[in-house]
Amino acid sequence: MHYTSTFTAGLPQLDVHTLSEDWALATALENHWIILADLLGLKPSEWLDARGERMYGAVIALRTRFDLTDTIREDDRFEARTTIHSIRKPHALSRTEYVVDGQARASVDLFTSFIKRTERGSNKRFSRVRDVWNGEDHAPELVDAELDRHHAMKTAAFEGPVAMEYEVNRIQDFNTADFMYFKNFVRIAKAAEWRQNRGEPTRLNAERAIWYFGNVGDGEEILVHVARDGDRVDSLLADRTGRRLALSHATAPLVEIAER
Repeated sequence: MHYTSTFTAGLPQLDVHTLSEDWALATALENHWIILADLLGLKPSEWLDARGERMYGAVIALRTRFDLTDTIREDDRFEARTTIHSIRKPHALSRTEYVVDGQARASVDLFTSFIKRTERGSNKRFSRVRDVWNGEDHAPELVDAELDRHHAMKTAAFEGPVAMEYEVNRIQDFNTADFMYFKNFVRIAKAAEWRQNRGEPTRLNAERAIWYFGNVGDGEEILVHVARDGDRVDSLLADRTGRRLALSHATAPLVEIAER
């Protein structure tokens, strides 16, 4: 249950300091779905439930790690090595390592599930479905541990002021399933964290864990609350009713960015 893709680092793959978190997330998920599609023997467009209704893969939690001292640099040749570590239907857990000269300099852990809309045309509620699975589970205890953490984060205490308000834009934010793409929650949280810290010494994320609880419709507003304590920065994304959409816990140390 492995897949490797190879790249040469250039402007699309990099941010101001190292591998782009946004790019790393998209690539990790692409590799993740390639493996699952191969295991299922079905193209994603063929992922249907027992009623013949379309099922979608959704990220419900993730972790990122970046080596901020030994970074991925322009012109580096690197691999994205993805392994599925656990399957308990309809969930899967993978890790993608971004490797330069045999050394992992970044990684993304993805925890996914198959879902479908509970109400046609609405992004408010989804149900998890396992109809498409036909193989054996693998290391299911790892999925169970992730589900326990996800459940705990739904009600985890959070106190922090609103750092940014964001109006959801379907053309920019949604994927082909017509709900907000998982990495755009991270992008919005990251923008709010930068805004909250703008004018202070530069901090970049060395690690992030984020849990997803809901999705949004076009034109809705997301309020991003940010709480910071030294290297620790937590962000809560919620709608105007207070409904939790995502919770992020990150470690963001001081970083000196080289002048270009």
